[in-house]
Amino acid sequence: MNSCKRSTVVLVAALSLAGICAMPARATSFTFSDEYYISSSSTFHNTFGTSSGYSSAGIYQETNSGNPTITRLGNGSSVPGEYIQNTTPNAVDELVLFGWGQSLNNGQQVAIVYNTADPVNGTNTYFQYKVGGVTAPFTFNGFDLKGATSNSHLQFTLEGLDSANDVLDSAIMTVTGNSFQTETLDWTGITTVEIASTLSLPVNWGSGTLYMDNIEINNPVNSTPEPSTLVLLGMGLLALSYARRVYGKTISVNSGITGN
Repeated sequence: MNSCKRSTVVLVAALSLAGICAMPARATSFTFSDEYYISSSSTFHNTFGTSSGYSSAGIYQETNSGNPTITRLGNGSSVPGEYIQNTTPNAVDELVLFGWGQSLNNGQQVAIVYNTADPVNGTNTYFQYKVGGVTAPFTFNGFDLKGATSNSHLQFTLEGLDSANDVLDSAIMTVTGNSFQTETLDWTGITTVEIASTLSLPVNWGSGTLYMDNIEINNPVNSTPEPSTLVLLGMGLLALSYARRVYGKTISVNSGITGN
């Protein structure tokens, strides 16, 4: 009887902690497929099925599909980024772009973004991830890149910076042709991903510019555990504590939550 009770307590603890460790990372892919350049109220209504939210020409995103809620992102052809859709509060967590313009590949839809800065002349193109308006570290899994034409040959240095603007990771990128190719990086603890130019490897934009799509990150690395995680952790620790008191055994547990 006592043997069964002991096994049950230890099993509950193990399952609780295993549930925490097995929780999947929160991967997010930014595709810009829910953003549109809108220049009139009628186009706005035809695109989103509502007239609520239009003010003037610019880029709009459906940030919540339930209502729906439409958020204006910027003026002209500038694409400042993309909010994570259907989060609470609305329009807070976002990928923030610097130096990227719109690419209207499907009517008024912003399907991909293209480089509008000029790194070779000192203006860098980069992006960050923000939670509640605050820049947060994340794991940068990778993205898709292509040139503008079949004979494009683009070469540059990509850098991953931390919160102190120190370079944690870097890679020499060569993009050829006008078909998307997936670049896998898996950089951890990054706050800024930047296209950098150096004297030894100047950027060569060739006959076109650089296009980007499908930015995938695990966000953010140092996030606060969700309430359900805290409940599981509490259950596991309480069970272990009970087992130690009842059976007089010392149980050592090393647990942690890490991003991929």
